[in-house]
Amino acid sequence: MKKFVTSVIAFSLLLVAYYGVNIMVNSHLNSKQVKVGDSKIIAVGDSHIMTAVDPQFSMDLINIAQSSEPYLASYLKIKKILESQSEVETVVLGLGYHNLSGYYDQKLLTNESTAIFDNNIQLLGTYELSNQSYDFERYVNSFLKNQCIYPQLKKRYLGAYKATRSDLAKADLSQTVKKHFYEEEQIHDFSDTFNLFYLGQIVNLCSDYNINLVLAKTPTTKKYMSQVPIVYRGKLQAVVANFKKKGVYTFALEIEDKEVYFKDHSHLSAQGAQVFTPKLLDYIARLK
Repeated sequence: MKKFVTSVIAFSLLLVAYYGVNIMVNSHLNSKQVKVGDSKIIAVGDSHIMTAVDPQFSMDLINIAQSSEPYLASYLKIKKILESQSEVETVVLGLGYHNLSGYYDQKLLTNESTAIFDNNIQLLGTYELSNQSYDFERYVNSFLKNQCIYPQLKKRYLGAYKATRSDLAKADLSQTVKKHFYEEEQIHDFSDTFNLFYLGQIVNLCSDYNINLVLAKTPTTKKYMSQVPIVYRGKLQAVVANFKKKGVYTFALEIEDKEVYFKDHSHLSAQGAQVFTPKLLDYIARLK
């Protein structure tokens, strides 16, 4: 029995030591600077930017957006890049009606938080989340899985453009609208203390580095637009007007309502991105 207990203790100590070494290695890797090539334009945001901005149209452009990315994660990775890279001239940040919604606060409490934590655990600490309600168990699980088992050489928080095919015919408009704007038939509160707070932090960060910030509203179908609550339309106008006073640019483009241009009612397909991206780049070129 004594030998068994001794073996268990020895194994436990080895496991703790193994985890500890990996945590220290990953902590060191996470603290290192990160560069995204020689890109002068970086596109950041959630899946709406991820599917809309195609970097094949410019060697100066890189898309590092990720699905379900809150502005907290966008802020942390923009900050990380600007601290390391002087070439960046313009940050393109996705801004849609859904980004204003308390639906983003709820992501931290649902199974969607798993992807958020897994993608951004190299940036996210409990300090950054200290003022938010979030699923602590999922956060810990993500930390153990991604920071304790092996060295993470890849920067998971750096996303990429994703080319998508049109699947608009099968898209569930009512489900999308409900998810973005409603909770139990009531309109979501705005995400003032979470998403919109960190949007303001991104504005301040780009100002500090003298970087052009372009808030890009990607196209949606007319059916989706018709279902956006009026209060959200007014809120977006107010947010844009407020940041315009601080030197922030806004790019919004509505394209022809063809099925082939849309993955679903709020995301562009690859063909839609081929319409949107050149127009965005033309807009940015005129800022110089």
